Amino acid sequence: MGILIKELRIRNYKCYESLDVELNETSLLLGANNAGKTSLLEALELSFTRYKRISEELIFIKKDEVLNKDKEIIIDVLILPNEESFDEEWFNLFGKLIFEDDEKDRIALRTIIKYNQIKGEYDLEHKAMTEWPDSNDVLTFNDYNSQRVTSNILEAIPVFYLDAKRDITTEMGDKYSYWGKLVKDINLLPKDVEEIEKALNDINNDLVKNSEVLEHLSSSLNKITDVVDSEKRSVEINPVSRKIRDLNKGMEIRFNDKDSESFSIANQGMGTRSWATFLTLSAYIDWKLLEMKREEKPFHPLLLLEEPEAHLHPQAQRKIYSQMQKLVGQKLISTHSSIIAAQADLSSIIHVYKNGCSSSINNIAIEKLKSEEIRKIKEEVLKTRGDVLFADTLILCEGETEDQVLPIFFKEFFENEPFELGVNIISVGGFGNYKPFMTVARDLDIDVFILSDGERNVIKAVEKAFSNIFEGIENYKVDERVKFLPDHADFEKYLLKDGYRQEIVETIDEINETKNFINTYIEKQQSRRGKRVETADTCQTCHQHIYSEQTMDYSGEEGFDKALLDWLSKNKTEYSSLIGNKILERKGADNIPTEIRNLFSQIASIKKYEISKKYRVFDIEEVEQ
Repeated sequence: MGILIKELRIRNYKCYESLDVELNETSLLLGANNAGKTSLLEALELSFTRYKRISEELIFIKKDEVLNKDKEIIIDVLILPNEESFDEEWFNLFGKLIFEDDEKDRIALRTIIKYNQIKGEYDLEHKAMTEWPDSNDVLTFNDYNSQRVTSNILEAIPVFYLDAKRDITTEMGDKYSYWGKLVKDINLLPKDVEEIEKALNDINNDLVKNSEVLEHLSSSLNKITDVVDSEKRSVEINPVSRKIRDLNKGMEIRFNDKDSESFSIANQGMGTRSWATFLTLSAYIDWKLLEMKREEKPFHPLLLLEEPEAHLHPQAQRKIYSQMQKLVGQKLISTHSSIIAAQADLSSIIHVYKNGCSSSINNIAIEKLKSEEIRKIKEEVLKTRGDVLFADTLILCEGETEDQVLPIFFKEFFENEPFELGVNIISVGGFGNYKPFMTVARDLDIDVFILSDGERNVIKAVEKAFSNIFEGIENYKVDERVKFLPDHADFEKYLLKDGYRQEIVETIDEINETKNFINTYIEKQQSRRGKRVETADTCQTCHQHIYSEQTMDYSGEEGFDKALLDWLSKNKTEYSSLIGNKILERKGADNIPTEIRNLFSQIASIKKYEISKKYRVFDIEEVEQ
């Protein structure tokens, strides 16, 4: 392509008071709704747009700020050559606008939007800067090149914006759409045009002549000459277009699914129609590239794609991302799809989020990560739990039981589902797997809380990983963000110690449709003690079944709890959520286990979440005691 738009700076545009963002050949914008993704796309579009009507509503203002007419929008772009110097085509185009920085060619273009007192409206103006100023000096910098930013320069970097509301049926009726631009001149030789139009005339005449209905309608319409003052006028009915230039008005796309009859694209679902619009854009860019090559002109298409996954099922989302990667040009893509995010390079991800009254961005700091750490983030976070990229808060836990019961208790405590507050509750599958999630959360400014098992080795490992990742970050102390279960317990053992044995026993009995299921289980296990029994394992060397002596002792109250825990460990996914619901049947505030309630109280304190009145009263009583 020859060039790359390397950096974009925005000052006072819509939701951005001040933003600096580096761009790659493909950049992916992630973030919640209304975070500022579309505004960032639009700002980049303005950088290469010659004329556009500007409203004062595009100017960023703080709460209670009165807009001053002197306030300006500034959008700067830094353009680099792919090599140290621009190639001949780009060098000839940019000419004296080129400056050197560290012995490398650069172009810095500025778009200024300011109020014109004479016209009483805002003007859009493009200028070339003599250097790329420091970020802090953007608003005061005014050293511009005397050479104008010509139309040829802007046309060499055309912007193709595809918004989320795309529909090929709408595009086909719009002469200014990419479809309309592509088919308005189908590029036939004059000789061919003459022959085809003669054939079209013959077809029209034959259709009218051989159709009694059309002939009757034509005769009736020609009576208009009785009221129009002309003897030479007549009315024609054209079942098909007579002129090549009008063919696009009657064009139709038909979709054939294997052996079925073909149907108009207008009768297809929104997914197919949205994808067809995307493919039309691809065709248009490829065609323009051929034209520019024939004319030996530089060409760097800038593709701004908004939610390309809209209306597409998961497999289609995977396909469309690979198609986007093949498009010629530099791409800036906004998405809500964790599937698309999982396919992207970590270096291409730009996370957009609200930061007070303004929007801001951050990235995963891959330059600080080893290759194995990058692999783990890709495999363990993005590919399986890519929705964390859109979260406001993460609650991490170790096992399956916590993963199932925490959302139940969360809804009870906060009177909202976790997702309603932007919270993701995630089982990382073992205490050694917290690190990738914490790394992503740190770099993307996502709040993190952990409910961890309390074994000594677990506490040591989790505290070390947490301290290393969040070192130097304010309000990230282990005792404020991590809740270790007491008495060196895992979650199931903690529930027993915290007084929920009855709920666990009742749940197991209900699932197995019997009473005293654990007692029966103990009796069976005890009857097998001392017997030589075949296990489910096999020897890896001789492939013979392994025999062992049963030595488990489940006698007494302690043995009962041991049997209970052993049974749960084999059936976690079946029992976990049901146990949580059974515990919630308690009428008091202790229907949420103490340590979980304490964790939620800490989250509410830091995140300013509203909690149920029932638990607010309970917490106050605990503090007073």
